Amino acid sequence: MSSGVEQTAQQALRRIGLLDTSAIDLCEAALWLAKWANPRLKLDVYRRHLEALVQAALDYVATDVSDDTLILEAAQQIISRRYGYGATAGACVTCETLNLADTIDHRRGDSMILAILYRHVLIALGRTVEIIAFAPRTLVAVYTGGGRVLLDPCDGGRLLDARDLRRLLNDHRGGDAVLNPDQLCTLDLRQVLVNLQHEIKTYHLRHAAPEAALLSVEGALLIAPNDARLWRELGFLHMRLDHIGDAMAALEHFLQLPESGSHRYTASQLLQQLRQRFEHGEP
Repeated sequence: MSSGVEQTAQQALRRIGLLDTSAIDLCEAALWLAKWANPRLKLDVYRRHLEALVQAALDYVATDVSDDTLILEAAQQIISRRYGYGATAGACVTCETLNLADTIDHRRGDSMILAILYRHVLIALGRTVEIIAFAPRTLVAVYTGGGRVLLDPCDGGRLLDARDLRRLLNDHRGGDAVLNPDQLCTLDLRQVLVNLQHEIKTYHLRHAAPEAALLSVEGALLIAPNDARLWRELGFLHMRLDHIGDAMAALEHFLQLPESGSHRYTASQLLQQLRQRFEHGEP
């Protein structure tokens, strides 16, 4: 997975933004997002670790690649037990737990990053895998000869049934929550990456770091350049930081996108206010 010619995270992420969603290498893209946050990061050591995970899983199943039970067991044994990956204590989400490089360094991560690792190994073992957004935490769906099974990356890759899902939902929401299929949303690969950056942005805003939040949105826009919501968020963050010209440019781009929808009026009014400030000489 080496990048060959030396390149910047911006260049790499911009190229990912031009790919068809199905062509995205999810782990490679997540590593470039880690480098976007920390330009000094050297990615090859992390690529070698990912290759080692895959090779260990392949060695575990040997020639029994058609045995679904063994395939799932291999992912559980290699990721959770041999290499010790697990969820952060108390489900504490930070920008580090949402960073693939930091997760590899410390063997602790958020459910979405752990789901990316499970998907990486299971894809290499020849399985069709999806990442599932579920309110309590991200899950992994694996297609086997017996149909689709769900595993919990925060619990050692344990398989979940409907009762387990209801328990997770009740623990998350409290009370007697009702489980329905709409609560299990399949994410495409670009959505996974954008959601990662969204969680990082949210963390930085909670901790009064709007500059860092801005950087996370800019990274997301490199891989999803036509996402109207991101352009709107970019405009708001620039406005919060008193970057009037940049805020205007972001909102103007937002209004050019067909997905701007119900937010068009509010954005138009805000843009008009910003233009007035700009005309009065504000930076």
